[in-house]
Amino acid sequence: MISAAYVLLVYEESAARLGPEDRIEEGERLRLVDRVVRDLVVGPGAERFTGSADDAVLWTRGCFGDFEAAAEADVRGVDTLHHATALLDAMRHRARLSETELDALLERAVSLVEEGLGSEDLTRPQVRDGQVGPWDVSELARETVRADRIDLGALRIPVVPGMRIRPEGIDLPAEDGQACAVTLSLLGTFLQLQVFGTSEDIRWDRIRGELMTKLAARGGDARETVGQLGPEIRCTVPGGPSGEEPVAVRFVGCDGPGWMLRGVLTGVGAHADVLPEQARQAFLRTVVDTRHTTALPEGGLLLSWPPSSGWDETRTPLFD
Repeated sequence: MISAAYVLLVYEESAARLGPEDRIEEGERLRLVDRVVRDLVVGPGAERFTGSADDAVLWTRGCFGDFEAAAEADVRGVDTLHHATALLDAMRHRARLSETELDALLERAVSLVEEGLGSEDLTRPQVRDGQVGPWDVSELARETVRADRIDLGALRIPVVPGMRIRPEGIDLPAEDGQACAVTLSLLGTFLQLQVFGTSEDIRWDRIRGELMTKLAARGGDARETVGQLGPEIRCTVPGGPSGEEPVAVRFVGCDGPGWMLRGVLTGVGAHADVLPEQARQAFLRTVVDTRHTTALPEGGLLLSWPPSSGWDETRTPLFD
């Protein structure tokens, strides 16, 4: 609610600077929002905001729907209730809102949030709908969001702020080899990605029942549901240090032309009804390339390691 109220004020001030007759593209509008925020941070009333002007711009852009900015703000530790409250207070000071006007603003913000929740936008499946991936390599011309990616042969993994990476199936630190999967560490969520060549028996809409049976055989409690990435399985299985503690695991998947991409989530992302945005974007922006791949007996496709595009561990570090 606080963030929504702040966004309303920033949007209205930027619109006021445009004037009623001005027409402006979205990129220019965001740059105007940036100027509003930078002016705000250096002006009176913003003393409680302890970050920089760049931090405020990142966080604000995230509130306006810029995923990369939101993820970077999260990595920097800017995305906090204290900072949100401080920026709202500064905007209130700038707009000279009375207590009554502030109450009315908060009521508008609540209405907007409730409207968003009621529309089910947060939970509506968005997988391979022509606007988002995961993508086949042949579809890159249709991709609406460009991303830097780590080339692992059969998979090209998007670089997400704060991400760490680990190959599965080979020892670290391996100079070269072939991995069967890759795990991404995303700020408390772990996402393991594995790609399969499809056949009559290997498709996400077919293997979920088999997976449920296997989980039950391991003593797990599994249920199938529909989330942001379509049909998924949520379960708890025995694990942890003792091997008996209940561990939450979430399975997501997607069928593409000649392949199936499966994601296994543990940590924060296995519990939340709404997926952490870093994990969601890492899955949706992944590109599958089956043109030059080697298949394992169970249908999984081997990944190349290290990445063919080279490695910059300072940007995307490995983890054990």
